[in-house]
Amino acid sequence: MFSEIFQLVPKFLHMEGLEDFKIKLGLKIKTLREAKDLTQGKLGDLIEKDYQAISRLERGLVNPSVYLVLQIANALEVKIEDLLLFD
Repeated sequence: MFSEIFQLVPKFLHMEGLEDFKIKLGLKIKTLREAKDLTQGKLGDLIEKDYQAISRLERGLVNPSVYLVLQIANALEVKIEDLLLFD
């Protein structure tokens, strides 16, 4: 799994920076969460975080750890690369 993540690194190098990454990741999480009809609170419950943590993440205010991204991918029943590949 981690080798797949490291293959994504070149794609991230083309972004404008950390702020761009955080905003795009947050929007992707929000889109996938809403597609599953989950509230921020319910997603938070699934990964043992509160709804405010999910809100901050979706608004691009925090830089999540790889572990947190993996938890979110599992909770949303998607592959981690589905969260990390942006259109």
